[in-house]
Amino acid sequence: MTLFATVIVIGLFGQSGQTASGKNAKFSKRSQAAASAKKQQIGRELKTLRNHPWAGSYYYGDGLGVNVHLSLAPTSGFEFTLTGCLGLYDLNYGDVVEKDGRITFVFAHPNGRKGFDVFATELVPLVWGERYYLIPADGFIRFANAVNAGFEPSEHRSARFLLRDGDELKSAVGLPNIPAPFSEYILKQPIQAAISSIKGSRFEISKGSGFELSFHITTVVLNAGSEQGVKEGMEFYLYSPSDLADWATVTKVTKDSSEAEVSQDQTAEKYGLPSVDWLLSTSAKRD
Repeated sequence: MTLFATVIVIGLFGQSGQTASGKNAKFSKRSQAAASAKKQQIGRELKTLRNHPWAGSYYYGDGLGVNVHLSLAPTSGFEFTLTGCLGLYDLNYGDVVEKDGRITFVFAHPNGRKGFDVFATELVPLVWGERYYLIPADGFIRFANAVNAGFEPSEHRSARFLLRDGDELKSAVGLPNIPAPFSEYILKQPIQAAISSIKGSRFEISKGSGFELSFHITTVVLNAGSEQGVKEGMEFYLYSPSDLADWATVTKVTKDSSEAEVSQDQTAEKYGLPSVDWLLSTSAKRD
């Protein structure tokens, strides 16, 4: 499993993630058979639907350590799996309820995975040009960050957000129609900032099934604030020095400055801790 994939798995499943070999009823042969039958039922219903605003098969992942598949239809419900380097990490299935533009999952098995943004109780359909996404109700800031960074619309299958199968080949013209107030996070031009000071650092440890990762988290002060368009939750990507691939998440904003956290793995001290000579941008593209 790659470091990138491991970090995502921890983020999705907290510290209690386990593979299908773990003692969990949802991984039993009976449960997996029921999930397979549900997926087939959904597939039959999808063949009868035309131009439905959200029904379909969706995916996101890196094709290696993280592969999220979700199928859903208004009558048949949903079926979900997450697979990775170690096999099957999670599955669930059940019914769906649509109300006020949101899709709510009714799970066959308990959904106790904190931080799992696919099963964030509610997903919101988002149409961008010819593309159909399903975004967690609390995930629009992350989606806006991905747009600002240039990660979306992806030219390949989305690594971060549920995108309907095949839509990666379709166009997404203009800006996505993100609901207010999150639409304010979409930037017409990138915001650039420099680290003006370092406030402090700490270590955090994340544990998963069979692995443990330590992170070096540094709180920095950026010389850009609300007057420059910075908002809490925005992400800035390092472009100088150019040999590092770190980013910072804004945690506090004032008029002319902001605080952000840079999270690095255990190799941070070897390859470079944040310093006042770092330059960052909301765009991850490097010219």
